[in-house]
Amino acid sequence: MAFFLFLTIYFQILLSAKIAYIPLENILKNVSLICLGSLGDLTLSYNAGVAAGYILKNEGYDAYVVGVLDSLSIDDKEPFHRVNSSAFITAHVYSLFSKGLLTAGVIPLFNGKIIDTEIIYSLNTRNATYPIFVESELELKKIKEMGYKGTVILKEDLEDYIDKIKLFWKIKSLNTEDIRIKILKNSAIWLGGEKKIYINEIFRESGLIIFSKDILDYAQDVLDGYKQPTGRKPW
Repeated sequence: MAFFLFLTIYFQILLSAKIAYIPLENILKNVSLICLGSLGDLTLSYNAGVAAGYILKNEGYDAYVVGVLDSLSIDDKEPFHRVNSSAFITAHVYSLFSKGLLTAGVIPLFNGKIIDTEIIYSLNTRNATYPIFVESELELKKIKEMGYKGTVILKEDLEDYIDKIKLFWKIKSLNTEDIRIKILKNSAIWLGGEKKIYINEIFRESGLIIFSKDILDYAQDVLDGYKQPTGRKPW
């Protein structure tokens, strides 16, 4: 057993760092960043990080790009890749999700192409200062001037950087489907008004919004009064 562990670590050291640039919903089916930002229980973001990290680690990834450091807005072109309109909640979810990734042996990264200064401040106060990568020296300088306490690195140097800080532990087994369904149910948003279910139709003013058809039965129970909706409107 010890020899097998030694070989695993040895080959991990030899292989170049593998970084995942994959939307969360393509890892945990239908669980997007805005889904996490809609959770009634935000601590489930940690579970999402553990589950996503477990899947990524088993696919050979060393690091994962969590998202950009931007909050949600009504006119957002990529709303499912934002967490919440609140920078405070966005940073909180990012912090918890990143801790989950680390638990699973995956290094969390942030994309610095868009920066909300309030998110930077909130990450600093939570000591959630994971590496940020940027495309240019100008962007790097800008983030450092904001007082970010973590590492800021050029994208061209990112692979070499991850090579030096790889994590060599992993979770042996995990029921990611149970975690996924729990998150989807906890993020169901009741807006009042018409008793109708909408899937991924965000920015609505009425109805019940869910993020997957996999919980339609649960959603109907909510409309029928058998279950209490727990999700929060993230916009």
